[in-house]
Amino acid sequence: MICYLFSEPIYLIFSQDDLPALLYYSHIPATIVALVIGLFVYFKGRDLLLNRLLLLISLSFSVWTFSNLILWTNIHSDWLLFVWPFLAVSASFLSILSIYFVYVFLYKKDIPFFIKLIFIVLLTPVLVFASTNLSLTGFDLANCDAFKFEGLIYKMYYTSIAALAIVWTTILFIHQYKKASAEFKKQILLMGAGIELFLFLFFTLIFLASYLTSLGLLPDSRIEMYGLFGMMIFMGFIGILIVEFKMFKIGVIASQALIVGLIILIGSELFFAESKTNIILISVTLFLSLIGGYLLVRSVKREVKQRKEIEKLAEKLEKANERLKALDKMKSEFVSIASHQLRSPLTSIRGYSSMLLEGSFGKLTPKAYDAISRIHESSRFMAASVEDYLNVSRIQAGNMKYEYSDFNVCDVAERVADDTRPQGMKKGLLITFKSDMTKKGVVHADIGKTRQVIDNLVNNAMKYTPKGSISILVHDNPKKKKIYIEVSDTGIGMSQYTIENMFEKFERASNANEVNVTGTGLGLYIARKMAREMGGDVTAHSEGEGKGSTFIVELPLMM
Repeated sequence: MICYLFSEPIYLIFSQDDLPALLYYSHIPATIVALVIGLFVYFKGRDLLLNRLLLLISLSFSVWTFSNLILWTNIHSDWLLFVWPFLAVSASFLSILSIYFVYVFLYKKDIPFFIKLIFIVLLTPVLVFASTNLSLTGFDLANCDAFKFEGLIYKMYYTSIAALAIVWTTILFIHQYKKASAEFKKQILLMGAGIELFLFLFFTLIFLASYLTSLGLLPDSRIEMYGLFGMMIFMGFIGILIVEFKMFKIGVIASQALIVGLIILIGSELFFAESKTNIILISVTLFLSLIGGYLLVRSVKREVKQRKEIEKLAEKLEKANERLKALDKMKSEFVSIASHQLRSPLTSIRGYSSMLLEGSFGKLTPKAYDAISRIHESSRFMAASVEDYLNVSRIQAGNMKYEYSDFNVCDVAERVADDTRPQGMKKGLLITFKSDMTKKGVVHADIGKTRQVIDNLVNNAMKYTPKGSISILVHDNPKKKKIYIEVSDTGIGMSQYTIENMFEKFERASNANEVNVTGTGLGLYIARKMAREMGGDVTAHSEGEGKGSTFIVELPLMM
C-alpha cells in the first residue's frame, strides 16, 4: 500500500519548495564530517578502544541521518515503516556510545562489566519495541509525514535514554575534572564542550520537534534539522584535540588534513545558503576557521618540534639516570662490602697500637713511640672514615636502624664533652660544657645516634679550630617543645655559600686548606640525616670567615 505526500517519488535529491534546502542538505556535510573523521581516526589506531568507539558514534549518526533522508523524501509507506525503527535504534546507540566514549576518554580504560550489563538492559527495549505498534502508533496511510506517528515508547523511553546520556556524561566530566592534571583539564574542557553540545543540540531539538509537532504546536518537525550541526561542532572539537593534544595517536600531517577537510565542508554550506543571513553566518564561520586553523597548525608545528627535542633529551637523560643509578648501587655495594672487610683489621691495628703505646709489650724508644702514635692516629681516622661510609650506605639504602628510648640529652652532651676534652687539650683547645635547661631535658630518640651526632659536630669543630675553645651549650624552649645542643668554636668560620652547601655529601669548607684538615666530608651529612630521622634537625651559623662557627642540634623535647 502506498501513500502520497508528493506528486512523484523523490529519494535523496530534494527539490520541494516548502522546505529550505539548507536544512535538508545539512544532513550531507554532517554525515561526511562524522564518517571521514571516524574512519580516519579508526584506521590510524584501530587497536585503541577510544578510536573504535568514535567510529561507532560516527556510524550510528550516519545511520540516523541516512534514515532521516529517506523519511523526508520517500512517499512509499512500506519504506517509511521499514526505515523508521533505524532512527530509534541509532539514536539510542548514540546515547549509550556517548557515555561509553566519555568513560574511556576520562579513565583510560574499558568500562566495568556491570556497566556493560546496564547498557544491554537499556538497549533491549529499543531492539524489542522499535518495530512494533508501541513505537508506531496512529500511522495514517493517507499522510506520509513520518513525524506524526511516534508512539509512547519513542516519545518517553528514547528521550529518557538521551537525557540519561547528557546527565551521566556531565557527572563523569565534573568528577574527573576535580582530580585531573592541568594538561588533562584542558582536554576535559574541550571534549566536554564538544560532546555535551552535540548531545544537547541533537537530542533536544529532535525530541522537542517531534513532541511539539505531535501536540500540534508546530506545523512540522523541521527544526530538528538544526540539531545536526551538533555533530559538526563535536567533530570540530575532536579536530582541536587531535591537533593540540595528539589524541587518538594521529600524526601532525593527518591532523592538518582533518582541519583542511573541516574547512572544505564548512565552505560547501555556501552552495546551499538561501538567504543573506545564512551566507553571512557561514562566511564568518569559514573566515574564522581559516584564521584559527592557520594559527593552530603553525603553533602545533612549533610545539611538535620542541616536543621532539624534549623527548630526545628526556630519553638521553633517562638512560643517563639509569646508568647513574646502576653505578651508585654498585658503589654503595662496594663501599658496604669494603667497609665491613676493613673493620676487623682496623680494630686489630688500633688495639695493638694502643697496647704498644701503653707499654704492654715493653718500653718503646722515642722514635718507635712517635711512629706507633702516628699509626694509631691514622687507624683511628681510617676507622672513623669506614664508619662514615657504612652509615652513608645504610642511609641511602634505607637500612639505618634506630632504637628509640627516653633519656636525658644533657647527660649525653656532657659525656661527649668529657670524652673529647683530652683530645682537645692535645691540640691546645679548651672544651667546656654548660646547661641552661628549664626542664629535665628528656627526649625520645636513639641515644647512640644522638651521641654520634653531637660527637660528629665536636670533632668537626676541633678540626677547624687551630686555637681557642669549643663550647657545648644545652638549652630548651618549652613553648616550642624543643631542646637545643649548640656546639660553638673560635675556628676559621664559614662563608654563606659554605653554610648553604656544607650538609651535602663530600662537601668541605672552602678555607679548609688553611688548617690542613683531612676528612671524608660526610660527618655533617650523616649528622643532619640522623637528626631529621629522629624528628629534629642540624643547622649552622657563622658571622663569616675567621669568626668561628656554631652548629645547633634540635630535637623534640618530651614534656
